[in-house]
Amino acid sequence: AMARAAELVRLAAAELSGSVSAPGEPGPVGAVPGDDLRHYRHRSLFQGVLHPFSPALMWEAHEGPDGAPARRFTVQLSRLYQGPPGAVHGGFVSGLFDELLGGVQAMAPGGGGYTAKLTVRYRSFTPIEEPVVFTGWITRAHGRRILTAAVCDTADGRRTAEAEGLFVRPVGP
Repeated sequence: AMARAAELVRLAAAELSGSVSAPGEPGPVGAVPGDDLRHYRHRSLFQGVLHPFSPALMWEAHEGPDGAPARRFTVQLSRLYQGPPGAVHGGFVSGLFDELLGGVQAMAPGGGGYTAKLTVRYRSFTPIEEPVVFTGWITRAHGRRILTAAVCDTADGRRTAEAEGLFVRPVGP
């Protein structure tokens, strides 16, 4: 019954988006990044307008340490994302860091890569129902490796978590 329900949901979603792709396919044939609502960001669990549980991330360009280009977003997470009482689930915090650093590493000269390693240090609870700010930047890009860093702070400046990411560019043809 669950498999049939999943198939019906997939077909309904495809009907709404105007295309049907087979299970396991990455998306509509011929779709390119930025192509209306078929792009990854639109389907993202962490910021996608098509995902029913995706929070609204308010993105902006920013400056990292030493004036390095950075990106940040502000988000206020509801009880839907709660783990411990009054706090965001740590797995969701980790996912938000991966989403942020994935966008940051794409700014590297020579193009971006894929997450190879993500390390998160939880310093205190990330509160629900309060705005928090995630800020990320590139710390080093060399060859195929792109190293990134990020922080999550409350509106009053309390640091709730820090992250470091390693992204690896794919090997060329």
